[in-house]
Amino acid sequence: MLNLLLKSIVNKENLYIQSNASLKDMINLMNINRKGVIVVLEGERPMGILTERDIVEILYKGINLDERVDKYAIKNLVSTSGNRTVGYALHLTIDNKIRRVVVTDEADNFLGIVTQQDLLKYLEEDFYRLTIKVKHILEKTGYLISTSPDDSINDVLKKMIEHKISAVPIVKDKIAIGIITEKDILRLASESVPLKNIVGEYMSSPIDSASMNTPLVEVVEIMNYKNIRRILVVDKEGLALNIVTIRDVVENLEEDYSKFLEKKLKYAKEILDLLPEMLIEVTDTGRDHLIVWANEKVISKFGREILDKPVTSFLPRQYWDKVYLTLRKLNKIENIKFKKDNKIYELSGFFVKTAGRTEKGRFQLIMRDITEDVRLSTIDSLTNIYNKRFINGFLLKEVERSRRLNKHFSIVICDMDDFKRINDTYGHLSGDMVLKSFSQLITSSIRNIDVAGRYGGDEFVIILPETACEDACNIIDRLRFKIEGMDIPVLNSATVHITASFGISTFPVDGMSSDDLLIVSDERLYKAKSFGKNKIAYT
Repeated sequence: MLNLLLKSIVNKENLYIQSNASLKDMINLMNINRKGVIVVLEGERPMGILTERDIVEILYKGINLDERVDKYAIKNLVSTSGNRTVGYALHLTIDNKIRRVVVTDEADNFLGIVTQQDLLKYLEEDFYRLTIKVKHILEKTGYLISTSPDDSINDVLKKMIEHKISAVPIVKDKIAIGIITEKDILRLASESVPLKNIVGEYMSSPIDSASMNTPLVEVVEIMNYKNIRRILVVDKEGLALNIVTIRDVVENLEEDYSKFLEKKLKYAKEILDLLPEMLIEVTDTGRDHLIVWANEKVISKFGREILDKPVTSFLPRQYWDKVYLTLRKLNKIENIKFKKDNKIYELSGFFVKTAGRTEKGRFQLIMRDITEDVRLSTIDSLTNIYNKRFINGFLLKEVERSRRLNKHFSIVICDMDDFKRINDTYGHLSGDMVLKSFSQLITSSIRNIDVAGRYGGDEFVIILPETACEDACNIIDRLRFKIEGMDIPVLNSATVHITASFGISTFPVDGMSSDDLLIVSDERLYKAKSFGKNKIAYT
């Protein structure tokens, strides 16, 4: 049953409404469908969702029910394809802490909804193998939130909102005499019952209950038979202890897919949400690699819409192909760098094989934004152009590339003439202003294929790929002329003029290694200085 396709079990009737409908129309429709949810459509495509819990909050705030639904249907949708399986949908609801999934076709048109309760109906036969009892899962739930029959409906709404619960037992002398659920609230809203009325007049009674030793399978049978989402747990004297919900049941399923979940630490994903790294979980279904979970860091940056999408819609395919092959071969990867949306990330992760029928395994991926780290390691903080470390690395690669392709390239070392005089006359802050202006002029004057960086102090290096000596001289002479004519503002409304000297070497004529070329360029720079400055030396 885990391989059953969602499109074959999906429900659509009375589960959607157009965006221009009123909240009142939506509440009436939700009362009819008894699913606790309505999908809001723009044409055929889902644009939002409203649940019973949203209605509770709307009623508590006193919002006019004649307002349009699209104003309040702002909740992020978690949707999936109708070609996904029941087992996959269960993963999706558990991993993302939701009670239902919106199902769409290949064109993203609305097919319907499947809830956790719907999924349980198709798994019921598997529950007969379970040995779990209510007491085994009760310890994982919170304490019982209840109310008195003399409290108002508004008091109950407040408790539902504050504690994020969907039902409140009505307790008298520690005995539960009734219950108010979100469904009851919807019914009362459609009947325009005043919220100041006491809840005892409108509670549902009697309550379906179970003991601590009731097998979980019996709880599921009752929920499915009566179409309810919760059962009250009582002790031997009938005193109310707590409530078991559909979600509690689903999270304790003992099937193939839960064997993977059992490997995770208790509360693992709550802890992972607190980490500064971005964490993504990808399932390998054998046909697709789909993102099924991401921590809050990822969701806040990229949005919930990345869920249930191929990982290649999030990571560049060329990187994912490399990552996938490495993960399947070694079961882990470390420090793979890639670029996305003008940011640079470092990716690590591992692969966990699972024995389920719906997936081959899962990829746990850790992403770290290293844009700033890369910038600091490659960019000069004052001038905002490349630093010495980057230039040296680029130069080594250019030597190898030019040797392999049998190409020329030239290296230029330059520095400003009499720069010390500017610092001594106008101060070091003015000197920094001159360095910034000098850097900007260089980068704006060279070609797109050229690379310039600050090598130290007022010394700069320019690398001119696929450029022989004569062409390099022409390029640098134009730059020299621009520098000579530049007015540079400094402190106290002063303006300075500068010149620069240049030494050029060319691969392979002047050397076959980066060190040899740098030495030759440096020697020629000093030769240019000796010629009277504001000169270029290339021999």
